[in-house]
Amino acid sequence: MSGADLILKPRPVTRVEIVRSFSYKLNVAAYGGPQYESRDFFCSEKAECSIQDADEVSFALYQFCKHQVLQSVKEYIADMSRQRKIA
Repeated sequence: MSGADLILKPRPVTRVEIVRSFSYKLNVAAYGGPQYESRDFFCSEKAECSIQDADEVSFALYQFCKHQVLQSVKEYIADMSRQRKIA
């Protein structure tokens, strides 16, 4: 078998790579920050899995990214609140 045979023969897909992300734009003026400014929060994750598990893994990655971003937003808002009290 030549190298060309290995490249040209299609193989059945049994594994896939899944990438999911979540982003959030925070209007900081709503929390006492400067007007017309925003902060962007983003998380992206990827995983390799069997094709049969793709839907479940995709959902889990999305939930992970969403949780990470919303937790960061919550912490950022709390930090802004603390800074306003200090100032």
